[in-house]
Amino acid sequence: RITLDPPPKKKKRRSKNSISGGNDNHDDEEEELEYIVANPNDVWSNVDTSQCTVRLLRPHEHNDNIHSLLSVLESEFGCMVGSNAYLTPLNSQGFAPHYDDVDVFILQLEGYKRWRVYAPFNKRETLPRESSRDYTEKEMEDNMAGEEMDVVLGPGDVLYLPRGWIHQAETVSRPSGVPKVDGVKDDHSLHLTVSAMQNWCWADFLEMLMPEALESAATSDKSTSLREGLPKNFVNYMGTMHQLDDDDGETLPEGLKQASAALKSGEDGEGVDEDALMELKAQQRIRTQQQHFKDEAKKRIMRVCRQAMSMLDDACDQIGKRFLSDRLPPALLEPERVLTKEAFANNAANYHDAAKKIWPNTLCRLARPGIARLVIEESKAVLYHCNDNSRVYHGTPLSPMEFEIDDAPAIEQLLTTVEPHWIMVKDLIHGDIEDKMEIAQALYDEGILATVLTESPDRSVQTG
Repeated sequence: RITLDPPPKKKKRRSKNSISGGNDNHDDEEEELEYIVANPNDVWSNVDTSQCTVRLLRPHEHNDNIHSLLSVLESEFGCMVGSNAYLTPLNSQGFAPHYDDVDVFILQLEGYKRWRVYAPFNKRETLPRESSRDYTEKEMEDNMAGEEMDVVLGPGDVLYLPRGWIHQAETVSRPSGVPKVDGVKDDHSLHLTVSAMQNWCWADFLEMLMPEALESAATSDKSTSLREGLPKNFVNYMGTMHQLDDDDGETLPEGLKQASAALKSGEDGEGVDEDALMELKAQQRIRTQQQHFKDEAKKRIMRVCRQAMSMLDDACDQIGKRFLSDRLPPALLEPERVLTKEAFANNAANYHDAAKKIWPNTLCRLARPGIARLVIEESKAVLYHCNDNSRVYHGTPLSPMEFEIDDAPAIEQLLTTVEPHWIMVKDLIHGDIEDKMEIAQALYDEGILATVLTESPDRSVQTG
C-alpha cells in the first residue's frame, strides 16, 4: 500500500480583523486545513503499472452530493455515517479478505466488481468492535465452510455487508449478456463505501454509563456501603488459587467423603480420619467466607446497577452530544432550506422584512429532526446542535447555546416539533410572550429553526 495523499496539515491564517492600526494581532489567527495534492503521474503509474487501487478517503469533504447523501442517512440511522471511494483496475483486488468494525453499504458506480462474502468465523468475531487483520487464503480455506455470497455488482447495484462479515472483491470484465453502454468504460471499477454504526453498540453506551454510575454511587450521601473497607484478609480465601470443588462430595478424596458424610448425618465423627475431618471443616469455613464475600459484593454491584438505571437519561444525553459532535453538518434539502434563515440570507430581495423576524403568530419547527439537543448542565438549559459542524471530522467544535432553566420547556417544544407539525410562538410554554419570541428568534438566527408566517405578522408585541 502506497500513501500518495498524506493527511491535511493545519496552517495559521489571519482573519479579516487580524491587523489593526498596523499592528499584528495574533489572537485573531485562524486555523485552516491545507490538503496535500498527490502527483497525478504518481497516481496513474501505480494504477496502470502496479495494478494498485486508488482509495479516496472521505470524499464527502469535497463532494456536495455525497455530503447530502450521508447527511440524510445520519438522520435516518441516528448515528455517524462516513464514506470512502475506491477505484480498482481490471483483474485487480485492492484488499485481502477481512472484516470491518462498521456496517457497510457498497454503492457500485462504474465497472463491475465480484464480491465474495463469508459469515463470521465464530461468535466472538460476530459484531466485532475492531476491524480484523488481513486473512490469508489458507486461513479462509481452513476456517470457512463456504461462501455465503458470490455476486458481481454493476453500476447502480448496492450490497450491504453487516459488521464482522468477511469479504474480498476484485474487478472483473462486463458479464456476458450485459449490454455495453456507449461512452462508459468497463476497464475499471469505481465504488463508494458508506459506513455506519462505528463505536455505536451497547458496550460503547455502557462504557460511558457505568463509570459515571460507579462514581455517583460511591460519593452518595445516602449510603456509605461502597466506601466501606474490604473484608479483613479476603485475599486469603478469594481468588483462583482458593477456588474449591463443588460441594457435592463427588470430587472429594475418599477420606474427605467419609468426613463429609459423617458431618451431614450428624454423627460425632467416630472412626473418621481426624485430619480429613479438620480439612473438611476448614473448607467449609472458606466456603462460608467466600459466600459471604459474594453476597456483599452482589449488594454493591446491584447498588451501582440501580444507580446506572437512574442515570440512563444522562448517559443518553452524553452519547447524543457525542453524536452531534461527530456527525456532518446537515445538508438541508430544498424544501427544508427555504424555511430557514439560510434561504433569507441568500435571497433576501424576494422576502418581506417581516420574514426575518419572529412574531407571536409565527409557525415554527426544527429544520430537520435530530440536529439539536437540549440538556441541563449546572442549572442551565444548554442547547447543542450540529449546524455549524465542519465536513472535516471534528473540524469545528460544538458551540452550545445557554439559556435560563425556565426557558427549557419552550425550547423542548421547538426541538421536538418536526415535520409535518408546526407550533405557534405564542403557544410555547413560558410566562412572557417577549421571552417566547426571543427564544424562537435565537434558534432561528442559529439556522436550526424552520418558520412560516401564513398571515400578517402580529405586531402587538415588539422585541429586539
